[in-house]
Amino acid sequence: MTTAPVRPAAGDLAELRALKRSGTLGEAADRVRTVLGALGDPVDREAAGALLGARAARAALAASGAFTPVPLALLASATADPVPPLLTAALLAEGVQPDTATAGFNQWRFEILTGAPTLREHRPAVTACLLDDSAVFEKVTDPLDADEVVARCAAFPAELAAWLDAYDRHVGTLAVLNTVPLGAARRDRWVDYATKARVEAAWQRMNAAVLDLAERPNTVVLSAEAVAERGGVRGAATDRMRHIAAHAYGQGFLDAYAREVARVVLARLGRTKKCLVLDLDHTLWGGVVGDDGVGALKIGGAFPGSAHRELQSLAKDLSRQGVLLTVCSKNDDAVAREAVDTHPEMLLRTGDFAAFRANWDPKPGNAASIAAELNIGTDAMVFVDDNPAERGLMVRQRPEVTVVDLPADPAGYAAALASAGWFNQLRLTDEDRTRGEMYRARAERERLRETVTDVEDYLRELGTEITVEEHGPLNGARIAQLFGKTNQFNLTGVRYGADELARRVAEGTAAFFGVRVTDAFGDNGLAGALALVREPDGAWLIENFVLSCRVFSRSVEDAIVGLVLRAAREAGVPAVRGRHVPTAKNGRFADFYPSLGFAGQDGDFRHDLTQLAELPGWVRIGTGEGTFHAP
Repeated sequence: MTTAPVRPAAGDLAELRALKRSGTLGEAADRVRTVLGALGDPVDREAAGALLGARAARAALAASGAFTPVPLALLASATADPVPPLLTAALLAEGVQPDTATAGFNQWRFEILTGAPTLREHRPAVTACLLDDSAVFEKVTDPLDADEVVARCAAFPAELAAWLDAYDRHVGTLAVLNTVPLGAARRDRWVDYATKARVEAAWQRMNAAVLDLAERPNTVVLSAEAVAERGGVRGAATDRMRHIAAHAYGQGFLDAYAREVARVVLARLGRTKKCLVLDLDHTLWGGVVGDDGVGALKIGGAFPGSAHRELQSLAKDLSRQGVLLTVCSKNDDAVAREAVDTHPEMLLRTGDFAAFRANWDPKPGNAASIAAELNIGTDAMVFVDDNPAERGLMVRQRPEVTVVDLPADPAGYAAALASAGWFNQLRLTDEDRTRGEMYRARAERERLRETVTDVEDYLRELGTEITVEEHGPLNGARIAQLFGKTNQFNLTGVRYGADELARRVAEGTAAFFGVRVTDAFGDNGLAGALALVREPDGAWLIENFVLSCRVFSRSVEDAIVGLVLRAAREAGVPAVRGRHVPTAKNGRFADFYPSLGFAGQDGDFRHDLTQLAELPGWVRIGTGEGTFHAP
C-alpha cells in the first residue's frame, strides 16, 4: 500500500466498477491494489471494500492467485457493519484477501460462551472484538450510582479474561480487544465534579487492566484513544447514528480501527515491512549538502533542525527494533557520507545503514538495487522522501514499495512515519533486535568472499555452524516469524501462526524445529525452520522448510535436510518425503530435493534412505538439545 499523492476518489471507484463489469478484476490485480492504496476517504474505502467483497468480485480476485486468503472474524458490542468492507479495502491493498465472518448484533459474549458455533467452523486466523461502553454498562442497574459503576469497572477486566479463556478453548487463534472509551452521553450524566473524577479514575484503572491482558499469548489489545488519534478522528458516532443505527463509533474511527486491525493481520501473516529507505536533503536534514555545505545543514537545535533530528531519532529507534535503515539520495557519495559522519548533530552515522545509495540514478532503480543487496523484496520497503515528484515516481515504477506521503511541514515527518505502523509486529524477538548487527556482519562476509577466490576455501574460512532447536516457549515466536516472513526459500508456501504451532505440537500432529546458524562473524540467530509430520505408512513428510536469505549459498540447507535423513534412518523410518509447491518467489528452489538424492516429479519427492550423500564438510553441526523427529 502507498500513502502517496491521492487522485480523485470518484475516478478510482469508477475504475473499480468498470473492472468488475468487464470481468477483468483478476487480470488487473496490481491495478486494484494501487487504486485501493490511493483512496483517501473512509466512505470511499468502505464503498470499494463492499464492491470487492461481493461474491463475484471475491471469486475473480481469488482466482487471480495474486492475493493471500485469510479467514477473519469480527465481534462487537454495537453496530460495526462498516468494518468488514473497510478491512477488505485495507488488506486487498496489501495483497491479502480477507473472508470475514460476523456474529449478530451484540453477540460477542454469547458467541464465545456458547462454544463459538459461528467462529469455530470458520477458523479465523484473527478475531477482532470491538467493544464500547455499553459492554460495561449493560450490567449496571443504576447508571447514577457511582459505587455500582466503580465496582463494575473493577470487575470488567476479569470478565474479559474469562472471555479470552473461553475463546482460547473454542477458537484458539489471535484475539484483538480494545480499551473502552467512556462516552459523553454517560460521563456527562453526573453533575458534580467529584463524582465525574471518581468515575473517570475507575474507568482509567479498568482500561489499564484491559491493556494488561495483552501479556497473554495470542492476545492484542488496541488503545481506542490511540486509534482515534492516529486516524485524526473523533471516536464517537454522531448522535443521529447512535439513535438510528445503534452506532457507538463514527465512520472515521471505524476506518482507523479497520486499518489498525489490518496491520495486526499483516503482522500475524509475517507481512510487516523490513526496510526503511531514507532520503537525505530536506528529509534527514534541512538543506542541500551539495549546495550549502555540511556546516550549513539544519539538524537539531531550533526548528526546522529539531524536526529533522526527530525523524533521525525515530529511525534509530526503529533500527534498534530490527528495521533495516538504508539511504537513497541524489547526491555525490563522498559528500553525503562526509555529512553523515562528521556533522556533530547527526544521530545516524554510515555504520547505522545496511545499504547506502548516494548517486544520481533514479530512485526506483536504487531501491531495487538496495533490495538485491540485502536479499529482500522491494515489497518489504518503506520509502521516505520530502519530494512529491520522487514519491510519485516510486509509486509509478515500484508500486510494491510503500511510500509515506510526508506533509509539507517537516514538523510532521516523524509523526507521519510512526503513525503509519508499517513495522508493527505481534512480538519482538531477539533476532529482530540484532538484525542490524547481522546485516553488518553479512557485509563483512561479503568482503571475505571478495578476497578468497575458491568457493570451498571461502566457506571453510567462514566457519558456519548449525544447531537444531526443537519448538518451545522461548523460540516459538521466532519460528512462527520465519514461516510467516520467508518468501524465497519457502518450499511449500505454508505459513503457520504461533498459535497453530503450539496447538499442533500439543496435539502431537507435527513437530517444528528452528535452526540456529553461527559463523566466524557472529550469530545469525534462528535462520531456518522446518515442520515434520508422520504419514500413515510411517514415512516422514517435510511439510515445509524455510531458510532466511541471509544464510543462502552456504550449503546450510543441504546440511539440514541431510540431518533429517540421518535421523529418519536411525529411527527406522521407511522414507522421507519432501514437496515443492511453486509460489511467486520460490521458483529457483524447484530442484532442491532432487539435488539431494530425492526421486519424484511434479513437486512431490521421496528419499528411500538407502544412500545418503555426505554432509557438507564446511558446515559444522553443533551439539544442541534438539534433534529431528516426527511425532
